[in-house]
Amino acid sequence: MDVVESLQDILAAKQLTPPDEIGSIKDYVKRNYSSSCSVKMSRGTFILSVPNAALAATLQLERQKLIEACNLKDKKLFIRNSK
Repeated sequence: MDVVESLQDILAAKQLTPPDEIGSIKDYVKRNYSSSCSVKMSRGTFILSVPNAALAATLQLERQKLIEACNLKDKKLFIRNSK
């Protein structure tokens, strides 16, 4: 039996599900602003991209409220305009 597993076998066995916080952030933006957004996670930091600068500025002003609503207290959140 081969001791070294192939990368394909390792990835097939791993559960690659996004963190719950990503869904929470998307739901928050959709519910409060009726807008789509994208969220990605990189090294423990959430990056929220929204379609226009006005929404990005509004979310920046409500950043602490969003952090509390989505339970991101121990993680960083960056908000940016995707255009």
